[in-house]
Amino acid sequence: MKARPVPSPPQPSPSRGALWAKSRTSVKAALGIGLVLGTAGATAFGSYRLALSSSSFSIQQVEVDTSRRLPDREVARRAGIGLGDSLLGLDLAEAERRLLTDPWVQSVRVTRKLPQTVRIQLVEHEAVALAAIDGEVFLVGGSGEPFKAWQEGDVHDLPVLTGVTGEALGRDRSGAVARFATGLRVLEQYERLPVSRAQRAEEVNLAPDGSVVLSVGAMGVALHLGQGPWPKKL
Repeated sequence: MKARPVPSPPQPSPSRGALWAKSRTSVKAALGIGLVLGTAGATAFGSYRLALSSSSFSIQQVEVDTSRRLPDREVARRAGIGLGDSLLGLDLAEAERRLLTDPWVQSVRVTRKLPQTVRIQLVEHEAVALAAIDGEVFLVGGSGEPFKAWQEGDVHDLPVLTGVTGEALGRDRSGAVARFATGLRVLEQYERLPVSRAQRAEEVNLAPDGSVVLSVGAMGVALHLGQGPWPKKL
């Protein structure tokens, strides 16, 4: 007959007191870690609040790079930035948003330079032509984009682009802007010719099919250029 295996003696279960002691130790460790983290967080928050109110981090200088139209102080005012304000508390995104409400501002970036300086980097539109659209006049930038309605005091002694309607802008803005850009290229090519010194470019009419009529001189002599290539035809 095979011998029956002898069963192992039953292991004594931990006493209720031992389980309680182990649990209490774990709770103490967790409370200790929580206390350390809470103290560190409170210390960091207190330090941040102190830095916000410290004169060591107050704005003492605003660097503007670069505005051709406004003095640095006016740029800072429009951005909502004042000398003595907290540098750390400055809302950079809000300052940029405020400056972008000016139609002359193409792009802007506002940054901190610790300990006491704000830097504002501006890219402004430059008007290179005017556009007559449905009886209104707009300033046009180098990309062909009409960026601002003309008003008293704006530059006015510029060639005028015509032939693009407000409906065309609303229906296909990128296509309409491309037509304006074509007009700017024609003007650029014409201004390379010696005759442009005596017979100034006055108007470029842009037809939907891409045809161009360039009017020059005080008498408005019309050069029917059709479609490109512009240098050869000019």
